[in-house]
Amino acid sequence: MRNPLPVWMSGLLLATTFTGAVAQTTQATPTYGPELQGFNYPYELKHYAFDSQGVHLHMGYMDVAAVGKPNGRTAVLMHGKNFCGATWDQTIKTLSEAGYRVIAPDQIGFCTSTKPEHYQYSF
Repeated sequence: MRNPLPVWMSGLLLATTFTGAVAQTTQATPTYGPELQGFNYPYELKHYAFDSQGVHLHMGYMDVAAVGKPNGRTAVLMHGKNFCGATWDQTIKTLSEAGYRVIAPDQIGFCTSTKPEHYQYSF
């Protein structure tokens, strides 16, 4: 089968496509702050300030009201290591629609919460 483009034109097309892809990748890279500033959470983000182990801390969290008829119950969703409360997005939606108030914190040391240098982490 014969190539419909002259050889020199094929190279030009490849170079144009490649440089366009690099430009798009560079522009699409988001920048986040040390407490995930710049990341959009799926629900309103609040902060709770407190002292623990002699350190002033704040913890980011989402407190989502029940949609429709509240059932009077609250679900607290705790994320694992290297995750955020925002990873519970679909679970929060499902529980909220089922009548639950849902609280999803960012634990100390992760995402929108304080990251102290010397701290004993635990639930």
